[in-house]
Amino acid sequence: MAPTFQVSEFGRTFATRERGDALRRDLLKLAEGHDLAVVDFDGVMSVSYSFADEFVGKLCTEESLQVDLQNLSPRVREIVDRAVARRTHDQVAC
Repeated sequence: MAPTFQVSEFGRTFATRERGDALRRDLLKLAEGHDLAVVDFDGVMSVSYSFADEFVGKLCTEESLQVDLQNLSPRVREIVDRAVARRTHDQVAC
């Protein structure tokens, strides 16, 4: 069974590349030994583009872990999709 990373356990709003890097590293530790992890954004109100790029964008392009993004608000989804698209050259898939 894929581990679930509950983003809201770390806050409700997220900004900075440093914070995105820290959460990505926490997720990778949690998912060690798995091919897939669920990243649940339930309760997350906002993310900055730099956070989304560092956290999700890098996961989608630089790590061997597949992620299933769940419960993103429309605004958070828009920012995450844009970050992933820029890293994957407009292929919004993770």
